[in-house]
Amino acid sequence: MSSNGTAPRLVSSAELVERGVTRRRLESLIRTGELVRVRRGLYVAGADVPTGVFATEDRIALRARAAASGHRDGTVISHVSALAVHGLPVHDLDARRVTTTRQRPGSGTRASDFAICHSADLDGAVTEVDGMPVTSVARTVVDVARQRRFAGALCAADAAMKTGKCTLADLRAELDAAAGRSGIAHARSVIGFADGRAESVLESISRLAIHRLRLPAPELQVELRLSSGRVVRVDMFWEEYNLVGECDGVTKYGAERGVEHVRAVLDEEKVRQIEIEADGFRVSRWLMKHATDSARLGRILTTVMEQQQAQEFRRPLRS
Repeated sequence: MSSNGTAPRLVSSAELVERGVTRRRLESLIRTGELVRVRRGLYVAGADVPTGVFATEDRIALRARAAASGHRDGTVISHVSALAVHGLPVHDLDARRVTTTRQRPGSGTRASDFAICHSADLDGAVTEVDGMPVTSVARTVVDVARQRRFAGALCAADAAMKTGKCTLADLRAELDAAAGRSGIAHARSVIGFADGRAESVLESISRLAIHRLRLPAPELQVELRLSSGRVVRVDMFWEEYNLVGECDGVTKYGAERGVEHVRAVLDEEKVRQIEIEADGFRVSRWLMKHATDSARLGRILTTVMEQQQAQEFRRPLRS
């Protein structure tokens, strides 16, 4: 997104010519970074190239918009490209090529170095985002889940439900509609494990790692009432161990809002943890680098669970 929160404006070669921009001048603007080529014949101002926490998704969405400008009727943005257009995460998914689906009976896929085009029935599964035809959120999540990238599809499914972009019922309806298509069993596994209470990619990845490690499943987004009267909501909670799990990702601290904001949030987090631990709870924190290294996360959680189990700890006061 640009600095004012709107999608960057795409400028065509024809428009640049009308403005009097020569081929030599265009090459100079590209070389200095004042213009960035999105695809053949379409550019964006260098200052408007997406940056920040969601830059990956925003850049994919920008490429999708550029590609859509040349699509024939009946072709829509789909799969990973559609996730980005819908504002959903694309963690651990291949987004190097713009992906589309064309309304055709049966199925099939054509691919080039720059694009992938699927053929499929799109009846009832198309919506519009900023005037651009895109597969619906539920259809998009299920299509991605059928491609057998469990972690990435789970992040998308969790985020879609968390943000209210679709419901579990919507996803199940799309699963039923996709019966018999390749990868449907995998998609059912993803949707079966999805949970809209997960508030970030890190929480989704952590939840999956904990499941694969065969550790006890935590409750998500639990509210604890402290003796001070304060009610705090924690990312994960294991009541049997009196254990709080906190996933520390960049979005949690609002990194995109600047250093001073992050400092203020970190100070508040320290105060919050002190109050939680003062009531006898144990707090364990981890980062993305731990969640993506299951052995490492396993050691962290197993150690603290064993320590808690070996102690007599007071049961929490729950709200």
